[in-house]
Amino acid sequence: MLKPRPLLFALVYCVLVIAFKLFVFNSGMQMTKLGMYSHILSLLLMTPFILLLVFLARKQLGGEIAGKVALIQGLTFVLIAAIVLSIFNYIFFQQALGSYIANYIQTEGPKSILEEAVKKGKTVTPAEVDKMVKGGIEDLSAFKDTTSKLFSMLMFGIFSSFVVSIFLKRGANAR
Repeated sequence: MLKPRPLLFALVYCVLVIAFKLFVFNSGMQMTKLGMYSHILSLLLMTPFILLLVFLARKQLGGEIAGKVALIQGLTFVLIAAIVLSIFNYIFFQQALGSYIANYIQTEGPKSILEEAVKKGKTVTPAEVDKMVKGGIEDLSAFKDTTSKLFSMLMFGIFSSFVVSIFLKRGANAR
């Protein structure tokens, strides 16, 4: 019988990801490259956790693990982490990130729109700029933000679990 390690690993992973995202946000690096790629970095951090989790499960089972058992370990980790981080992302967007992004769009949006128009050789009226800025702010949603992050986390997590289970399965019953 395997120990309930996926829960422990998922909670440790979530604490690290939440700490990283809060550090990026509170240190003012949200709109830097680190901030822009923080979600991708958190996804990449998932693979070593799944790898270690399956490796320890295989070790606990005497060095042999079926692909199905390895996959279940990885998918359990991914599911728990996805639920916890989705709750965090929704609350964080509602409490801080949504207003930060809206403020950023209001202050930097007009400049970005005008620069893009100049690059394309188009003219944009101030009314059109205001309409684009208001549309960008109205389009902000905690549900949309959380759903996009949840989808990418599930897809990457499922893929990582499959790859790790294929590479770490071992033994006579390794199917």
